[in-house]
Amino acid sequence: MPQLGSQSGIARRVEGYGAAMKDTILKEYGCTVGLSGRGEMIPNEDSYCEIDKNGVDKWGTPTLRFHWKWSDAEVRQVKHMQETFRSIIDDLGGRALDPMPGPDEGYGISKGGEIIHEAGTTRMGTSPRTSVLNEWCQAHEVKNLFVADAGPFVSNAHKNVTWTILALAWRTSEHIADERRKGNL
Repeated sequence: MPQLGSQSGIARRVEGYGAAMKDTILKEYGCTVGLSGRGEMIPNEDSYCEIDKNGVDKWGTPTLRFHWKWSDAEVRQVKHMQETFRSIIDDLGGRALDPMPGPDEGYGISKGGEIIHEAGTTRMGTSPRTSVLNEWCQAHEVKNLFVADAGPFVSNAHKNVTWTILALAWRTSEHIADERRKGNL
């Protein structure tokens, strides 16, 4: 594919900016389209964190051990995206440059942590049985522990979570300040 400034060589060889230049660029570089899909990871029982009973950091504080796995829902979602992208390219008269990834490759699903906007792990909810944090992002089991990042999110479909993190952190900090004024923290 042409990079920034690539057309300067063609511009020196082909006069003008019209059809002749367009035809030369198409002949030398062809035309490609890249499609990239993003989808929501569904929370599953195989994805969680726990205190690592054998691991500590340099200060002797226990560390977390993460468990993580794509579920069938995400793999099927990626398969559907791949099929849809290929159908679009075909309908436009093109052809896919790479073969369709198979089930052994998860239909081309990315490695965990490879795409930005990850969220979750310290789920927010009303029950300590199913969540780590309460509605104020406060740990159910540790009164003075609050999590003000993307950890409390149960899920995240795709878009950057920064504004939601800021809003949630603001709400959490106001709750902390209010509880401190009351003498509860």
